[in-house]
Amino acid sequence: MRLRLLRFPCLCLMLALAAPARAALEENEARAAVVYHLTLFAEWPPGSQREGHFNLCVLTENENSAHALAHLNGKTVKGARLVIWRKHPMQDLGACQAVYLSEMSDPLRDHVINKLAGLPVLTIANGDIPVPGAMISLGVAGERVYFDIDLSVVQRVGLRLDAKLLRLARSIAK
Repeated sequence: MRLRLLRFPCLCLMLALAAPARAALEENEARAAVVYHLTLFAEWPPGSQREGHFNLCVLTENENSAHALAHLNGKTVKGARLVIWRKHPMQDLGACQAVYLSEMSDPLRDHVINKLAGLPVLTIANGDIPVPGAMISLGVAGERVYFDIDLSVVQRVGLRLDAKLLRLARSIAK
C-alpha cells in the first residue's frame, strides 16, 4: 500500500524532470534542421566540393545536439550524400564543407574559427548574438530559431548565399 502511494509523486517528479530535457532535445532538433537547410542555400567555389559526399563537421560537447545532427546522416546536399562527422577542435577540419560549433568555450570556438579563416568552409555557430568570425550565428527566442549572417566573412572565402536565405536572416553584417 505504501509503495502505491509513492508511485504517483515519483511519477510526477519524473515527468517534471523530463520536461526540460524534452524541450532541450526539441531545441537541438530544430537547430539541426536549420543547420541542414542552411547548407542547401549556400554555394561553394568550384573545386571545393568533395565528389559524392558533403561533410558536415560537428564540434560540440552537447550530446543531444550531436545526436540530433546525426539523424541527418545520408540526406542530400547539393546532389551529394550528407556525412556527419563529430570532430575535436584540434583535429584537421579542411575536409569539411560546413562546420557547426555548439556548446564550447569562447576561446576554443575562436580558435576553430581562426583555423578555418580563408577556407571555403561554411561556419555555423550557436550564439544569441552574432559570433565574431562565424558566417552564420544561430540563436533561439522562445520556440523560434533565428540566424544572423556575416556576409563579409562568407564572401571573403568565395562562398555565396542564396537571396532567399538572406531575406530570412534576422540581421546581415556587410
